Amino acid sequence: MFRLSTALMLAMSCVGAGAAPNGAPNCLIPRISVGDHFSNTFSIATSTSADGFDSAVRRNGGTADYTLERLGANQELTFETVGLYDGSARDRAENIFRDGGATSCWNGDCRPYTDASGLLYNRLLWGYPSKNLKVGMAWQVTISQPWELGPAGIQLVTVTHLDEKSGIVTLKREGTAVGSFANESPQVTLAKNGKRVTFDVTPGQAHWSGYTTFKYGIVLSDELLVVRHDELHSEEIGTIQAITRRYMLLNAAPYPTLS
Repeated sequence: MFRLSTALMLAMSCVGAGAAPNGAPNCLIPRISVGDHFSNTFSIATSTSADGFDSAVRRNGGTADYTLERLGANQELTFETVGLYDGSARDRAENIFRDGGATSCWNGDCRPYTDASGLLYNRLLWGYPSKNLKVGMAWQVTISQPWELGPAGIQLVTVTHLDEKSGIVTLKREGTAVGSFANESPQVTLAKNGKRVTFDVTPGQAHWSGYTTFKYGIVLSDELLVVRHDELHSEEIGTIQAITRRYMLLNAAPYPTLS
């Protein structure tokens, strides 16, 4: 459920500079109150394909429920979060977002938030525009480290839709870079005629693109696809060419998703 706080109802436009660090536009700043609830559903899939081999496909997904517990200085947000990847046990934590969503602390373990999507606008992946938002404007973001759906590299963000009265903005993100994804295994196993072969992966050039819709910094819908051209090597087979695809879908959902 998305409830408007008093501060939100007083805001007449989402395009002016807000109170977030670096002057983020108002419609990218969460306007929420202690006790507000949010949920989302998500899925992610990865496939590696090479001529003459069966594709290796891995999929997972789940849900997450968030309750805002505290509002701190500099837009620090503390949630009680309950997440469930299907096939795993539920995970409950105090989940703190800092630095415009770029840092996440899960039960005190703080690290850069390199997930491809989530509940909130993430400055690490999206940056902030230098001017007020308008449809058609674009800005570049330097992503300084590997993340869930891409290597470190340059990303172009373009505003494709803006509704100032409702605080809704849709952004397109697109980038090209060479390298590994965050926490990616350096090996992949493919099957040929029932025989499994493990290859070392040399990541090649990746290209990603997708659209994300926010309502005052909360993700309403998100989809992203990355395609990467790799080299695979094994002592037995030698070097072959492969294509790795990874895609992610996330949508806001009615609260709660877990009962």
